[in-house]
Amino acid sequence: MSRVTVLIADDEPLARRRIRSLLSRHPEVEVVGEAEDGRRALQMVRSLQPALLFLDIQMPELNGFEVLEELPAKMTPEVIFVTAYDRFALRAFEVHALDYLLKPFTRARFTRAVDHCLERLRESPGVPDPHLLSLVEALRRRQQEGERVAVREKDSVELVRTAEIDWLEGAGNYVKLHVGTREHLVRDTLRSLEARP
Repeated sequence: MSRVTVLIADDEPLARRRIRSLLSRHPEVEVVGEAEDGRRALQMVRSLQPALLFLDIQMPELNGFEVLEELPAKMTPEVIFVTAYDRFALRAFEVHALDYLLKPFTRARFTRAVDHCLERLRESPGVPDPHLLSLVEALRRRQQEGERVAVREKDSVELVRTAEIDWLEGAGNYVKLHVGTREHLVRDTLRSLEARP
């Protein structure tokens, strides 16, 4: 098998550097680029067409799910999700049998995820992962039923319907959602959240 091209999409420079460093132990892969936000990740996937994408979920501009929703099926690479979401929010990935790395992850866990994706690429080169496509389809259905924003609340993640948000307030690299008498802080931009239906 020829070298596997990899794109790293994560808004945290340290996370990108760690993934790149861990990938250096895999001579069969070649990192072709890094993206610091979802919009740039989408552009780079379209132009570079990597075989494997390390995709953070919470990123500015577009989140990881929105990046996938924008890609045509034939252009969707193998994906390893990289996320700080807690285990409860990761049920969606497990249901769709997708690989993910929960931050902070160990070298052994990283190696298992990469080996799994490389094996799939060897078995079915150029064939989009049906599990990933089913997740994207489920996300599209959920969006049609009403857009939601994932917000971290102590030990869990709560989904807040955008229709219930009274107003947004910028707070540095975060946005404060005002929902009735409650406030939620999410790592996103005002522009990205305001663009949602």
